[in-house]
Amino acid sequence: MRKGRLCAAAAFGALACLGASDLLPSRVAEVAKAVEQVRGRRFERSVPASEIEEAALRRTLQSKLAEGMPASPEDTIRTLVALGLVDETPNVVDKLIDLYASQVVAFYDPEPRRFYVVKGGEGALGSLGGEAGEKIVFAHELTHALQDESMQLDSRMKELKDNSDRSLALECLLEGEATIVMVRVAVAELPGAGEAAEEMLAPLLSAGALEKANIPKDVPDFFVEELFFPYVEGTAYVRAALKRGGWAAVDRLWKSPPVSSAEILHGPGAPAPVENLLPKSLDALAPQGYRPLYADTLGEWTLRYLLRRTLPNEEADRAAAEWRGDRIAFFNAGRSVAYVWKIRCDGPGSAERLAATLVKARKGSKAEPLIERRASDVIVTFGYPKREAGSRNRPPLPASYPSGFTTRGMTTNI
Repeated sequence: MRKGRLCAAAAFGALACLGASDLLPSRVAEVAKAVEQVRGRRFERSVPASEIEEAALRRTLQSKLAEGMPASPEDTIRTLVALGLVDETPNVVDKLIDLYASQVVAFYDPEPRRFYVVKGGEGALGSLGGEAGEKIVFAHELTHALQDESMQLDSRMKELKDNSDRSLALECLLEGEATIVMVRVAVAELPGAGEAAEEMLAPLLSAGALEKANIPKDVPDFFVEELFFPYVEGTAYVRAALKRGGWAAVDRLWKSPPVSSAEILHGPGAPAPVENLLPKSLDALAPQGYRPLYADTLGEWTLRYLLRRTLPNEEADRAAAEWRGDRIAFFNAGRSVAYVWKIRCDGPGSAERLAATLVKARKGSKAEPLIERRASDVIVTFGYPKREAGSRNRPPLPASYPSGFTTRGMTTNI
């Protein structure tokens, strides 16, 4: 829904003392060997590398942002505002480009399969600098290149364009693994360092490499939190797999990646998400005068973030944990946005609790939706006209259900 991610690799920054362009291929080859030694897997072929000018980086970011979103960036942002994930912010797309550009000094792009270093980039990675700082960031991005050989990241990310939740879960695996490889490459540089040093460095390098203090204040928090989540929670997720079964367990995750942010938050025992909660054709769901824009699966993390905006974290997290699957469809008419969001819960009781929490969280907001429970589902709608009373041809739904539902045969589909 809101991606614009550079296929899991670009939003990682802070690099010190980049080498000259003529030394870059040999430096990349040297760090690739360190990645192979830590990860226990070999590159099938060398990774081409080159420098990229800052202006070209911004053009790449703009292109990737547009390519990764399910609608135009402007329309996608309007859907986030309607849902309540972000407040209306002038020039938010430009601010996102500024945000991502400020965090990127080296990245692997799977579409051309090339490793890039931003020309003239400098930064700091915790207390590390010089060749050590360069090496750990190169190691992070080259791990993405190694992942790409087996997982074909570009095509896989495009396949998940209409499932933000599964895409976020995959990104947690990619960034978590790359962070741990990066940390172990760093630890190998410290004489006598062992697991204790890794435990100490991992939080610093996963969270500290992206400095919240350096992020502009006018960037909506949603994008900032979404940027950090794969590094912090993804690292914890991959470390747990390593403790269970070493790198062989991570290899199995490459073949069968996590399918939801709930799995990242709660571990591999989380139930598989329920799918097909809305019809594939969105036309029948559209309010009168609206056209389908896109459909998406948001997941527990996004639901949790939405609730956390107005409720205490503990209350929000407890309600979001009722999530067992969801599907949302957005529609527009000019600049106006409507949506229907169906969230599956564990049972009627958990759906009742989630519905009550959502009502509490969204009450009084500028875009206050209609929220109702039906069996084990919570149905959230916004932008539909109120249902008129008195029609004998309409299905026996509660009077508060919108006319867009009742007049278009939605009783059997939702």
